[in-house]
Amino acid sequence: QLFGGAIEASIPSAWRDVSQVRQVPDNQEVYQDCEEETGTVLVVEILERQGDVEDSDACSFFLGDLADANDTPPEDRIVNPSRIVDLRKEAGRSLFPKISLPATSTTTQSSSSAVACISRGSQRVARGEKKNGCSANDNNNEDCNPTTTMQAATPRWIDVEMFVLRLESVETDLLITLSVPRRRTTGENNEDDDSGGVERCGESGGDVDAVGRYSDAFESILASFDIKDWSLFG
Repeated sequence: QLFGGAIEASIPSAWRDVSQVRQVPDNQEVYQDCEEETGTVLVVEILERQGDVEDSDACSFFLGDLADANDTPPEDRIVNPSRIVDLRKEAGRSLFPKISLPATSTTTQSSSSAVACISRGSQRVARGEKKNGCSANDNNNEDCNPTTTMQAATPRWIDVEMFVLRLESVETDLLITLSVPRRRTTGENNEDDDSGGVERCGESGGDVDAVGRYSDAFESILASFDIKDWSLFG
């Protein structure tokens, strides 16, 4: 349960609720996989809607914003185009079968003002740099201990998958972000190698189907994502 039960999602049991080990802002829920060296981080975040950003550009905007926050230079980031997705898809497979937009007659949130988009990107981040607790690139911290101080290390590629639900009537952008550091191949010591995973993240661009091209973990979270209390957004 997220945000006091207002949202429900299926999150792997091995992933730690980061709020148990450090302070997390009230507008965020943060989970981290502390097993092996994956360092996967899930962030569900409620933000004020960026009114000057077009719906079709929302994911790209927030992916770029994340790269800026990580001090990732333009040459070390891949930001793919956002793709608008249909929340009410009835035929065939849907990434988010449990998201049911509330009826206009029962809430102030009009379904026509809810738009969703999805995208992915990559950024190269200095793995050892940690500004605040466990982070997406903190994959060598065996205990995922937010009090541990790490030295700056060679940058490593992080693959980021993002879903944005835009609620215009309540001026809200809801973000679901999954950040996954790339695994090193057997015998590989060069953490600066950027040869793997870029194609998987859709660097080639184009009109790619939004369904079936994301990680199993991300698709599982979206498939179980269920907003129980829409008053969470005002």
